[in-house]
Amino acid sequence: MSATQSLRPGVYAPILTHFQTDGTEQICFESFNSNIARLGKAGVGILIGGTLGEGPFLERDERIALIKSARETLKGLKLESIPIISGVTGSSVRECISQAKDAGSAGADAIIVVAPAYFSFVYGKNKPAIKDFFTSIADQSPVPMMIYNIPFAAGGIDLDADFLVDISEHQNIAGVKLTCFNIAKGYRVALHVNSAEYRARHPLPFLVLPGCTDYLLPAILGRQHGCIGGPANLYPKLCVKIFETGKKAMETGNMELLLEAQKLQDIVTEADSVINNFGFVSIKTAMGIHVDKSLAGVFRKPLYRLEDEGSIQELRTGLAKAFEVENSL
Repeated sequence: MSATQSLRPGVYAPILTHFQTDGTEQICFESFNSNIARLGKAGVGILIGGTLGEGPFLERDERIALIKSARETLKGLKLESIPIISGVTGSSVRECISQAKDAGSAGADAIIVVAPAYFSFVYGKNKPAIKDFFTSIADQSPVPMMIYNIPFAAGGIDLDADFLVDISEHQNIAGVKLTCFNIAKGYRVALHVNSAEYRARHPLPFLVLPGCTDYLLPAILGRQHGCIGGPANLYPKLCVKIFETGKKAMETGNMELLLEAQKLQDIVTEADSVINNFGFVSIKTAMGIHVDKSLAGVFRKPLYRLEDEGSIQELRTGLAKAFEVENSL
C-alpha cells in the first residue's frame, strides 16, 4: 500500500487515455492531467489503464508515466487522498506481477486484474486454475489487488458469487469490479465482506463496485460500495452526489434523501442509456461536446471515434439534462 491511503467506498472513474490528434497516437499528457484534476476536485477516484483507458494498448513505460503524472497532478492540488488504481492487463501471471510491481513503484494505491481471454478456452472452466491466477498475482503484488469481472472481455469467464466470496479471504485482495451487471451477485458478496466477522479477520476493506453508473443507487441499497463507471468521466459531481446522498439516506433512514438520490439516479440512468447505445467509444466524443473540446481526443487503432453527425446530435441532446445538473453542482 502506498503512503497515501487505502481504497475507500465511493465513485471511481476509469479515466480516458488521451492521444495526440496528429496521427502519432502519442499520449497527450496535458489533456490527461486536465481530466485527472477535474475528477480529483470532484472527489472521484482514478483508475488508469482500464478498459476505457485502453489499457491493453499501453506500453509498459506509458503505463508507468501515466501513474506518475496522475500522482504528481493530484499532489500539486493537495488531493493526495484521491486513490489511484492501475489496470493490469498481462496475459500471464508473470507479466501481471511485473505490471503490479511497476504500478506500486509508480505510486498506485492498488491494481485491478482481469482474467486473460486468449487461453480462456483452455483454463476458463477450471475454477482452481482461475483462482490460482488471481492469488498468485496477489501473493506478490506490492499493493492491494482488485478483481475485474468482465465476461465479454475475458473469453466468457464470469466469476460467480461463491468464487468471489471464497477469494475475498485473500489478505491482499481488496475488492471486485462487477461489469457483469448482476446486482444480486454484488449484494451477496457485499453481505459477506460487510459482516463483522469478515472485517475482524481481514486487514483491508473489500469493495464491491458495479462497473457502471446507471444502477449506482440500487447498488448502494444492496450494500455495495459505490461504482467504477465510465460515465463518471462525464458527470463526476452528479455521480458523487448520488453516492453521498444515497449513503446518507441508508445511514439515517431519511426517505426524503432517498427520493432526492432517486431523482438524480433517474437522470444518470437516462443519460447512460444514450452512452450505451453507442458503447464506451462515445464517451470521448461526449467529452468534447459537453466538457472541453481538448478532452475529445482519438483512440488507438483499431478503436474508433464517433464522428457522424447523427451520433453527435444524439449525444448532445441525450446528455443535456445530466449536464444541466452537473454544471449546477
